[in-house]
Amino acid sequence: MASLSFQQTCISLHNGAQGVLAQAPHLTRAHVSIAIAAGYLDEPRTLPGLAHLLEHVLTTAPLEAFSNISLLTWFSQHQGSLNAHTDDYVTDVHFSIPAETLEAAALTVASQLARPAFSPSVICAEVAAIDAEWQARQHSSAMQRLSAIATLSDSQHIGADCRHGNAQTLGSDTALLLEALTAFHRDHYHDGRVSIAIISPWATETMTRLVKRMATLFSPPTPCAPSLAIAPRWSRQLSAKVASTGNTVELLWPLPSAIARHQLTALSDTADRLNQGLLMEQLPGLITDYRATLAPNGATDAFSLTLSGTATQEQVKALAAALSERLAAFFATLSGTAPNDHGNRWQPPAETVQLAPAWFAHARRQALARRFATPPSEHQPAASLFAASNARWLLDNASPSPSSPAFDAFDRQPAAYPTVQRWCGQYGVSDDFAALATTAWAACFVPGAVVAPSPLTAQRLARQAIVFKQENSPHGSWVIAMGSQANHAMVALLEDAVLAVSKAQEGLLAQQLIQRLTPLPATPAVWVSHQAELDTISQALAALTCRSLTTTAGNTPRAAPSAADTQPANVAIMRTLILPGSPAQRWLLAAAEKYHSATFFQQARYEHRLGYVAAVRRGDGAPCSLGYVVQTSNGVQSSAGTVSAGEKRIEEKLISITNSIWQTPDKILQAQLPALTLPETPFAALVLQWQSLLAGTHQPLHRLGQQPIDSPALTQLLSQISTLGHWQTHWLDSAGHYFVSD
Repeated sequence: MASLSFQQTCISLHNGAQGVLAQAPHLTRAHVSIAIAAGYLDEPRTLPGLAHLLEHVLTTAPLEAFSNISLLTWFSQHQGSLNAHTDDYVTDVHFSIPAETLEAAALTVASQLARPAFSPSVICAEVAAIDAEWQARQHSSAMQRLSAIATLSDSQHIGADCRHGNAQTLGSDTALLLEALTAFHRDHYHDGRVSIAIISPWATETMTRLVKRMATLFSPPTPCAPSLAIAPRWSRQLSAKVASTGNTVELLWPLPSAIARHQLTALSDTADRLNQGLLMEQLPGLITDYRATLAPNGATDAFSLTLSGTATQEQVKALAAALSERLAAFFATLSGTAPNDHGNRWQPPAETVQLAPAWFAHARRQALARRFATPPSEHQPAASLFAASNARWLLDNASPSPSSPAFDAFDRQPAAYPTVQRWCGQYGVSDDFAALATTAWAACFVPGAVVAPSPLTAQRLARQAIVFKQENSPHGSWVIAMGSQANHAMVALLEDAVLAVSKAQEGLLAQQLIQRLTPLPATPAVWVSHQAELDTISQALAALTCRSLTTTAGNTPRAAPSAADTQPANVAIMRTLILPGSPAQRWLLAAAEKYHSATFFQQARYEHRLGYVAAVRRGDGAPCSLGYVVQTSNGVQSSAGTVSAGEKRIEEKLISITNSIWQTPDKILQAQLPALTLPETPFAALVLQWQSLLAGTHQPLHRLGQQPIDSPALTQLLSQISTLGHWQTHWLDSAGHYFVSD
């Protein structure tokens, strides 16, 4: 099946702003990124985290036209979503919005970024939020990796420190921070650093006019504004150790501080082609997976190749030399073309489920390109990028020996031949994308374990024109393959795979709790497009689930929490509403998620100060659920199976907030039911249907149809909250203690 591809239009405005536009007529929502060519490595050395703080303040400060409404609140009120990201050299605010609201949303965001009003109270609140975020993440593998990358920087370079920021680095002098934020915004948030990227169903000419209006809101640079130049960063040190779980090696090839835009495009093409399996023959058998990335997080001035497996440092050195030679030769064939041969189309990766994240990543790369852009006379030879002497690497934990517990298997009682839930057919996905009518696919789910495919499975399938995706959680694991030979590939995958213990989760505790909203079956499950292979795949899945459960490198059971894990304590608390899951109830919770998000965020985060995370999320299925989650690091601490007094107080406030929200039905009666959000890629249509089947329904929410619901019918639905609704409270702390109560 052909991959999605969109005509791309790049524009440069007279004031220095740039735009990247793509028309996608099948979309119902627009995806927009406003990127500023400024990030962590542009901060004043005395205030690490200032760029991150500015990002927070811009999205939470009151808008000029609405004194009590922030960007986050405005989008939740308009059926949109907004987020922001700060990296080394680029900060972007990105959002998705119904296409009919695109103009108002785009001008609202651009106005806030161009002319924000800095409030001392918001600054104080966001310093506390950044500090709490840092406290929760400081021991994560992602933060350890950033610190390791920093050790590879020149000691005199600002990148020699991890730049996330916290209360200590930012300090408590609000007047100083206000002055610093104002200066940083003036120096960097001007039209010469702005890049705007839009993909929408609108005509290109209409989007172009909108980009021009957005760009005019930004002021020109001041005479003393810093240049866009990137200072050389990397020291002579070649390697650093990352102390985290798993066994990976990340090879980094630093880019020159000046490189042509078309060479960056060629590097992106290089990463895409490598991920399609072009490195398989060059890798030794000890490598089980790899991923190539241009401009990875925390090292945006580098090309990255992450290898999973086990290797000694000597083997890594030899591998780096061999891969450098291979990559240099491969890249030379791509970068020898003229600049105009690149960049006229945008093609998201084949495994893309959500178009928005892929577009936002593309937009950040386009914004980064302007910082590397140089006159043709200053272009550097392409082959020098991958010189073996230029490679750095990050080593994960020392490779375990064969006697290490990471390779020990433990047997469970041999299971009886398991019952496998089975579905066969399209279930309407061809209505979402006509191309799926002639496409084969197969999906399998295993409860309570992780499917560990054989080495390099994704790359091997990519070479067979089969798209592969896997999703793991503590509650189960599923794999899906799409392509002409997907059924045969799935049988081979299941026969070669093993089951592994679920990996200890990382990330925010609130995100881990939210995963519990959607139910998953207690038995293995299969969904295929064609009947011919249903029995064979079901038998292969049943055989896999009967085999011994094995721990694998990188998936070891969580050890007892260390003092670093528990000091200070981080706790996520979620109040959930569960309903049986009729179509009308699913629509009601979808409407409530949109309507309640802004109110809950305002009350939980600012009025009651329950935590630095405050969000409403929905689990769609039968039953369906709605979760109101907060996360705090205010020193509350529980032990296994118990709830502390501090947590109890938070629960009581959560109950009070949710009760008050649901006791204002008049506003909900007037609220518009959520607009249909159709899947934007063929793979998304498959995944949405698959998730619906696993959750106990046959129809994803977008295919139920938006039936008019009059006031009496909606009033009757609201009455079901007290009669059929089931409220629970969930607790999860940084020590791994989980507790739920009614």
